[in-house]
Amino acid sequence: LENETLSRGEGTIIFTRWEPWQDCNRCGEPGERKRLGYCYIQEPLAEAMPCWLYLEEMKVWSSRMRPELQIEACLEQCKTSGFHWEYVTFDSFSFNEESDSVWLTCPSGSMYRPVIWEANNTPLTWRIQLSGQDFSTVMDSSNGGSRLQVFQPAIYSCFVQQELMARFNPTSNPEVLEAQRTVEAGRRQEARKADSVLRGLKLMLLVGTVLVLVGALFKVLRPSQGKKCDQVLLVK
Repeated sequence: LENETLSRGEGTIIFTRWEPWQDCNRCGEPGERKRLGYCYIQEPLAEAMPCWLYLEEMKVWSSRMRPELQIEACLEQCKTSGFHWEYVTFDSFSFNEESDSVWLTCPSGSMYRPVIWEANNTPLTWRIQLSGQDFSTVMDSSNGGSRLQVFQPAIYSCFVQQELMARFNPTSNPEVLEAQRTVEAGRRQEARKADSVLRGLKLMLLVGTVLVLVGALFKVLRPSQGKKCDQVLLVK
């Protein structure tokens, strides 16, 4: 019920209650963000209640009990994320004669977190999928895009809150997977070293600033103390 309120008669209304927008799934460049909407029913002189709870009493099932998904374009600056994942999944997939597609699942991905897929380093967007411009992949809207159906070989990567979660290679060669693991481990180690160096530089800068202030204060106080000593000697 996108931005709509329906009347069920006798003063009962059905509407969608939207949650706040999630973070953008990319930073520093155009991306997409999503928010969830939940069906609510309100009767006269009563508080609104979720549709699933209302319909449960009536023993009726409706697709409206599932959360609705809304997508919009976004552009956000990069910032330090509070979400960090230490391990990256490297896996392979292959097509067989029985099926012309394969389902890939992004670890830690869910409807409640920003998720983005890339195919050969090209972002897969909801806008392209809904416009029907590309039929080689399909993101599952029921879980916010954390599952991806692929119809052709490519290197697929998934990110959750802008953190690399998994990379899927269209081959079963273990040497390729091991090489990817080694490269990614090296990148993460270099990133940790860079963070340590940056923290060290900040500490050195802070210590240097304190020493300069102490030196300046010492120079200011020392002549004053000398003058006081001279005055005492003259009195004697």
